[in-house]
Amino acid sequence: MAKRDYYEVLGVPRTATSDEVKTAYRRLARQYHPDVAKENTKVAEERFKELSEAYEVLIDPAKRRRYDLQGFSGVEPDFGPQGFTWQNFTHAGDLEDLFGSSPLFRQLFDGLGMSFGGIPSRDPGRGSDVEMVLRLPLSAAVRGAKRTVEVPHARPCADCQGTGAKDGTALEVCSECGGQGQVRRVQNRGFTQFITIGECPRCHGSGRRILERCPTCRGAGSISSLEKIEIEVPAGMEEGAVLRVPGHGGAGRPGGRAGDLYVQVVFETPPTIRRDGQHAFTETTVPLATAILGGKVTVPGVDGSVDLQIPAGTQPETPFRLRGQGFPRLRGTTRGDLIVTTHVEVPRSLTSKERELLRQALGVAEPEGRRESFFHRRGT
Repeated sequence: MAKRDYYEVLGVPRTATSDEVKTAYRRLARQYHPDVAKENTKVAEERFKELSEAYEVLIDPAKRRRYDLQGFSGVEPDFGPQGFTWQNFTHAGDLEDLFGSSPLFRQLFDGLGMSFGGIPSRDPGRGSDVEMVLRLPLSAAVRGAKRTVEVPHARPCADCQGTGAKDGTALEVCSECGGQGQVRRVQNRGFTQFITIGECPRCHGSGRRILERCPTCRGAGSISSLEKIEIEVPAGMEEGAVLRVPGHGGAGRPGGRAGDLYVQVVFETPPTIRRDGQHAFTETTVPLATAILGGKVTVPGVDGSVDLQIPAGTQPETPFRLRGQGFPRLRGTTRGDLIVTTHVEVPRSLTSKERELLRQALGVAEPEGRRESFFHRRGT
């Protein structure tokens, strides 16, 4: 079955706010959750999973931005080669008040080491993602480019192997949360029970406690430094597209993996060029004589100036298409076109001789009033 657009899956427009996305997901989750769905359980499970995948992307600002720019390819790295699984779902807590007591709901997440609230109870804590903007000349969109950037990076401490414990000593299970990384609190108010789940304040979500801190990193498990990373921008990349560099974001908590680096590419497009997909648009002004007689002019292109042959008798605002002079297709071999709109420059003033020669060339007689005035002046 073909993969459906995430906005279509949740039935929301692309302009939907986060609250509208959440409301739509909760409404559809009530309808298709396998515990309450009236249709076949297997079908309901697949539908519920499809809804949750769409919600995972659209509720997360970074994932949603990449999806809007690159489609499914922009979020595939977040799910891995096998595609979306329940281990990728980080917003189970958004449904706990609806299905928290459901055996199937708990089976889906607790069985995968997931706690309500979306934090993996067996993961000491993934590092935060880092975002940066890389500005390049427009020619990089045509030929591609490689740039070395410096990114503040926290690398694992070599002395404790990233555990934060002195000499790599063992960690003890946190007595506060029992190794879950989260604490669950229940409050009864009359006939209503309130359940809150949050990060364990003692182990900060890791589920483990350091008995003796590493003196080098002071228990952080990482050491800050500047890391040089080579970024390769492929030819044909769109303005504002985002590149993901796995494992080069913020350091995770002791024992956790690093986050990712996201690089947004911005091209320094001159005001004379407008991009629309693979095609580029520009304008040029030619002298009247060139428009009438024809000739060659130089116009701005996406990768330097290009020559444009103007045929005789060109009319104002005539568009010309230079095939293969636009932007290349991403990871493709073809290029779009450069469309040039020509404006004709009309002289603001002419000498008497130039005016007469132009009339003769065009076969235009001198205006009647002007001839009478001329002869009248001769007769006086």
